[in-house]
Amino acid sequence: MTNLRYAKNIVIDTKEYNPEDIAKMQEMMKGKPPVKTTVDITRLLWMDDSKVEGASFYMECIWLWPGVTTSGTTEEPHVHDFTEVIGFISTDPANPHDLDARMEIILGDETHFLTKSCLVHVPPGMKHCPLTFREVNRPTFFFTLAPISRYGRESETIKSAQPIPEFKTPPKDANGSRYARYIITNPKRHVPPPDKSKTAAPPKAKTTQIVSLDSDVSPDAFYVDFVWIWSGDMKMAAPHSHDWDEMIGFAGLPENKDNSRAINGNVSIKLGDEVHDIKQSSLVFVPKNVSHCPIQMKGIKTPMLLFTIGNTTLWTEQGKKK
Repeated sequence: MTNLRYAKNIVIDTKEYNPEDIAKMQEMMKGKPPVKTTVDITRLLWMDDSKVEGASFYMECIWLWPGVTTSGTTEEPHVHDFTEVIGFISTDPANPHDLDARMEIILGDETHFLTKSCLVHVPPGMKHCPLTFREVNRPTFFFTLAPISRYGRESETIKSAQPIPEFKTPPKDANGSRYARYIITNPKRHVPPPDKSKTAAPPKAKTTQIVSLDSDVSPDAFYVDFVWIWSGDMKMAAPHSHDWDEMIGFAGLPENKDNSRAINGNVSIKLGDEVHDIKQSSLVFVPKNVSHCPIQMKGIKTPMLLFTIGNTTLWTEQGKKK
C-alpha cells in the first residue's frame, strides 16, 4: 500500500501528546478535583492535517471500557470558533441505540445525561462541558469531531487570541430545555434507496444505521452518518466524487483491550484508480473531486462500525450541491 498515491490519506493510529500538549491539559485542570474513575480508555484514531497533509477534518476516536467515575471530570467548560460534534455509539447488537452507559455533559447551563447512541452538535460559541463518563457497562465508541484542519479552543482558564462567535441562547422547548435539541439520537437516510429494478441481488450483510446529522436535523450542522455492519458481505456505493471533502471511518468492535484495532473480515476501498485493503480500524481522508468507492466488505465475522463525514451541510450525489 505504501507505494500507492492515496496510501498517505489513510490513518491507522492515534496522535501521541507532546510535552506542550500535556502542559496545556495540566494547566486547564489546575485546581480542579482529581478524577477518580475505573473507566479505562484506548485512544484509537486521530485525524488532522498533522497526520494527512491538507486534511480538513479533526477527529479523535476512543474506546471506553466498563467502569464508573465517582469524582472529578474529564473536561472543563470551553467554547470553539467552529462547529464540533461529540458522539457516543453503542456496541450492543441486540439494542444498538442504547448505550448501556450514562455520560454526563453540560451544555450551556444545563446538565444532560446521555444514555442513547448520540451525536451532540455544538455550534460555534456554545459553552459546553464538563464531560464525565459516569457509568460504562459495555465497550463504547466515543469521539470528538470537527470540520477543521486542527483542533483549538478557548477555555475558562486558557484564553486564545482567536475571536469566538457570539452564541445566542435558544428558547426553551416544550419540555423546558434550551439545549436538548442539540442531542441527536435518530438516523436519517441520506442516500436514496437503491433502484430494485437495477439491483441484481439484495445485500448479504446485516446492518443497522445508528445515528446521523446534517443541517436539516440541526441547523448549521455538517454531514455525519454512523452504521454498524454486523456480519456478512456487502458492496457499498458506485464510484463517485463530491465538490466537498469527505472522511470515511472503519472501526472493528474489539474482542478485548489487547485487540482493539482488528477488523475481522476482508474490507477494501477504491480511491482514484487504487484499491486499498483496510485491515484494521482506519480513517480515510477523501479530498474533494477525488473519485472513491466502492467499499467492498466480504466475510465480516465480527461487527464493524462504518461512518462517513462530509464538509458539507447536506449530503449530495456526484458533486451536486444543495
